[in-house]
Amino acid sequence: MSSGARRPFELRDDLAKLPPYRAPQDDAPIRLNTNESPYPPPDKVMAEVAEGVRRLPLNRYPDRDAQGLRRALSERNEWPADGVWAANGSNEIIQTLMLAFGGAGRRALLFEPTYAMHSHIALVTGTGVVRRQIDEPWILDPTAVAAAVSESEPALTFVCSPNNPTGNAQPVEAVEAALSAGSGLVVVDEAYGEFGGVSALGLAGKHDRVVVVRSFSKSWRLAGVRLGYLLAHPWLVEAIQVARLPYHLSATTQLIGETVLRHAQAALAAVTEIVMERERLAKELARVPGIEVFPSDANFLLLRTPVEATPVWRRLAAAGVLVRDFSGVPGLERCLRVTVGTADQNATFVETLRSVLNAGEEA
Repeated sequence: MSSGARRPFELRDDLAKLPPYRAPQDDAPIRLNTNESPYPPPDKVMAEVAEGVRRLPLNRYPDRDAQGLRRALSERNEWPADGVWAANGSNEIIQTLMLAFGGAGRRALLFEPTYAMHSHIALVTGTGVVRRQIDEPWILDPTAVAAAVSESEPALTFVCSPNNPTGNAQPVEAVEAALSAGSGLVVVDEAYGEFGGVSALGLAGKHDRVVVVRSFSKSWRLAGVRLGYLLAHPWLVEAIQVARLPYHLSATTQLIGETVLRHAQAALAAVTEIVMERERLAKELARVPGIEVFPSDANFLLLRTPVEATPVWRRLAAAGVLVRDFSGVPGLERCLRVTVGTADQNATFVETLRSVLNAGEEA
């Protein structure tokens, strides 16, 4: 049956023209397009997980409240366990927040360019979206943030720090400004927080409307597990239970999360290597004629090409190197985003980029 066949029943009108979120997942020798860690979890984590899975009673439902995982996250972050909630990646955290506090008649305020799923999830949950474009170098000005909050009166304000896809951490003062200017939640997406920037968790201890969202996909090397969590005031964790699905976090996911937290030092050891590689890669890219590299506090770099970026992206892909094309996003014209890989992967990327740009000049 053709995928273009007429549907027997139509989507909601407000979703009919909304495209699915699809990051290219093509197989390639070097995949630097989805901000995964280039390093697998430590062997001792994998061995302990394998042994633990053999003992799991998989015929029974998992702990609905993931109490063991929440206690481990509480200890790791020095945060009350009843103010911790875990879910299937930071995206499910964001979706649950939107379901509970967004919806018809309520708005989410976004500062763009930023993570596309913030607006996508808002639209899917029927939440109105208010967008404020921020200009290069994409650093939030607290005064402008306060003005946007006062004007739009959002139920949720999103601050992504470090910001995806620009890479820069946002000042904590911008979060404070959003709190002072409105009465809604301020959600700080810190999916890349271990790689740089200052966490907003300190503010969460003073304000009961701050939600800090984190992920195991990047620094913890567990993108395939799909695990994220939030840190907030206990009232919020209790409130969102009405919107979460029962038994939403599998027993295997909880086991893996608890296991890797017991080996946090080993699991996070790669962060230092990735940050060092990020700085080396930035210097090498800056030596490529015509390439502009932007500062990053994350595990990726945004760069601007001297020519139209999409043909460059295609030629890189044809040569076996996948990066992400952001040139269609307002304010990011001619921009590509590259995940920091291993030293060898990064060197191949730079060499291939040079070759592609040189070939374009000769064409």
